[in-house]
Amino acid sequence: MTIQTAPDRLLVAVQTRNELDAALDQALEILKPVAMTERVGILVTRLAPGRYEARLNAELPPGTTRESWGPFSDEPR
Repeated sequence: MTIQTAPDRLLVAVQTRNELDAALDQALEILKPVAMTERVGILVTRLAPGRYEARLNAELPPGTTRESWGPFSDEPR
């Protein structure tokens, strides 16, 4: 499991399904304080198998976490 930070997002990469929940939970815990301060939501997007992106999203209400499949998907799954 790896979590890489970028200026506006966290990139999460896992090798197994067993690592996924813990990795995404860790990414959300990193972003939650900033999201609360900025009063925005968090969007988690599946980029590819084993690769995810978590970023702040001003279009989501504060306290909301939304999941999306694919970088261009507007529809949560």
